[in-house]
Amino acid sequence: MRIALIGPESCGKSTLAVALAERLHVSCVDEYARDYVARLTRPYGFRDVCAIAHQQIRQIAAHDHAVFDTELILTEVWFRRKWGRCPQWLKSAQQAYPMDGYLVLAPSLPWVADPTRENPDCREELFRVYLTRVRQTGIAYTVISGTDAAERLNQAMAFCRGLS
Repeated sequence: MRIALIGPESCGKSTLAVALAERLHVSCVDEYARDYVARLTRPYGFRDVCAIAHQQIRQIAAHDHAVFDTELILTEVWFRRKWGRCPQWLKSAQQAYPMDGYLVLAPSLPWVADPTRENPDCREELFRVYLTRVRQTGIAYTVISGTDAAERLNQAMAFCRGLS
């Protein structure tokens, strides 16, 4: 099964993705965008996000059973917020490589700044945008919230057991 974590920056996606993948005995596909942007020696642009999206598509296509630390909906929203448009091929890829379930992480953890994060003041807004977009897919989802790591993992595991 393919499970994607989606949510605003600094809401614990990476930590939960690793723990959940370990618990499910599947691969954890790391967030590619973070590493890509961190390596740049200039501001990122539209073509960079296209390159990120293409790599995400390759990663999704290569894994039938995995936990994905972010996914194409997050990239779609990024395109729309930053440039007001999203390439059609990204929408086609979302349809070609659907997830089996989404964990939508609420911004219930404190903001932790780092050089690749840029949205500290709109996490609630982004959460609502992601939740709306996930609902539009018709794919099963649950919202993960709270500050206790064990409880967040329990919420995620309960959802995954329900998909089996």
